[in-house]
Amino acid sequence: MILFPTRHSLIWQYWDDVFLVFQPSSAETHVFNETTAWILRSLEQGPQTADRVKESVELALGIGKAGLGANEFAFAVWRLEELGLLVCREEAVAA
Repeated sequence: MILFPTRHSLIWQYWDDVFLVFQPSSAETHVFNETTAWILRSLEQGPQTADRVKESVELALGIGKAGLGANEFAFAVWRLEELGLLVCREEAVAA
């Protein structure tokens, strides 16, 4: 699976143990935990595989490879997609 950023400009603010993210295009403010924030941050350079994003988040959180539960990661990705902040696409399969 490939994760694509939706290129919305976001305004970030870190407060205690959460990230407040204002999305000017929708005039919405989102509250994210570190995992969700790092997923978005890892996509700032462009599309990446879900596996690569997960590895980047694990590194950023200092929890080691495979330290982030698959369900926790999948839920955070699903939520970001639901908010319109990223798009998930299956990898093209070669014929």
